[in-house]
Amino acid sequence: MVTRITINNFQKNIISKNIIFYIMAKFKFLLIIGLVAFIQVGANAQSKAGKKRVEPLYWLNPNNYVYNELNSPKHMKLPKVVLPDADGDGVTDQFDLEPNTPAGAPVDNHGVSKDTDGDGVPDYKDKELLTSQKCFPVNADGIGTCPEPACCTELRNAMANMKTMAPSTEKSCSITGLPSVQFKNGAKLTKDAETVLASAASQLKANPDCNVKVVGHTGATASKASQQMSYDRVSAVIKYLVEKQGISESRLIFIYDQEGDANTVDLQGTTESGPNMVPAPHPNLKSKM
Repeated sequence: MVTRITINNFQKNIISKNIIFYIMAKFKFLLIIGLVAFIQVGANAQSKAGKKRVEPLYWLNPNNYVYNELNSPKHMKLPKVVLPDADGDGVTDQFDLEPNTPAGAPVDNHGVSKDTDGDGVPDYKDKELLTSQKCFPVNADGIGTCPEPACCTELRNAMANMKTMAPSTEKSCSITGLPSVQFKNGAKLTKDAETVLASAASQLKANPDCNVKVVGHTGATASKASQQMSYDRVSAVIKYLVEKQGISESRLIFIYDQEGDANTVDLQGTTESGPNMVPAPHPNLKSKM
């Protein structure tokens, strides 16, 4: 016997809602389990990739690879750019209007030798870089032929006239025929020698523009002893003129070891100047005064 259960609409609604709630609960549970599984799989994949991970390709600009290769070529082999410059003036042959410029010659932006003053002679040949146009034409060295101004000619003539009219400032010595000093033995002055030197000193005092060369000789045999004797006799004459006659040392010129009479010291008037004392040639052989 079958028992029939009568369900009204209210009960039907309650049953339907319960079924729906049950199905939704089951679906949420499955959704949560799936989401956890997805996250775990993704995490495992990333941890395995490690440093090999890259950004998604859709984030990158494909032209970046081209730009990087052009900036720093790693795969392309580009030849070194060489612009020919046959004359080495710094201007490539393509733009060089003077392809055979000599080495070291300064050039302009077109490779043409510079000509600063425009005289037709390039600077590397020009010995006068800034020639005035008034002096054109120039010679092969770039030196102009400037006409001399009239004022310069007049000035030169005036200066020449002034020189002829001005008194001469050149010194002249009118002393002639000064006596020679004679020695016998050694370098000691005799009374006659002192008299001769006193006379010579008088002439020197009367002619202040004159100097005197005191010249000693060694004779035919220029031995060490004769050289030292010649030195000592010249020294004795100069010493007497300075200390006894008051003649300034600066007016006396010391000369020895000359050819001539070994017993004679000559006095020669002159406007020249020279040393009044020189080192002894052989001081160990110095004669007795």
